[in-house]
Amino acid sequence: MRNVQKEEFTRWGLYGLLPLIGAAVAMWVSPVLLPQYIALDFYQFALIYSGLIVAYLAGFGAGGLVGANGKTAGSTVPSMMIMFAAVVAIVPQGTFFISFPPFWRLALILVLLGILLTRDMSASTGVLPGWYGRLRVRLTLWAGLAIALVMMRLLMWGYA
Repeated sequence: MRNVQKEEFTRWGLYGLLPLIGAAVAMWVSPVLLPQYIALDFYQFALIYSGLIVAYLAGFGAGGLVGANGKTAGSTVPSMMIMFAAVVAIVPQGTFFISFPPFWRLALILVLLGILLTRDMSASTGVLPGWYGRLRVRLTLWAGLAIALVMMRLLMWGYA
């Protein structure tokens, strides 16, 4: 029997990788095919997009903590803290007197993705279906690779 939910999550997860992969490609074809100022717009897009993904995954995980009977399986505070950290990463001038250079803003996003992946892998043993954890590993690794490629290009251009 087909698992429609698994197929849908997989399909939309792969579609969701395309903007990050596109941003990484744009960064690396610059300045040959794209001017650097346009490539830096792709960096901004990748940062904001990945920050929104972190916020979505944190919220999804917090929602997954609520069981069918309405009782929670854990605290939602860690998910809220992850969302706040994502906001700090994506706001250009920083928030709450915390501001990071471009490279470190993406590094924070990678750390948050890793924390969420660890949380979702442990949650998939009971609350979430087993296939979800495996899918998250694959999607997170590809997203992390695309973000790392953007980060390497920023380092090469001196935006550390």
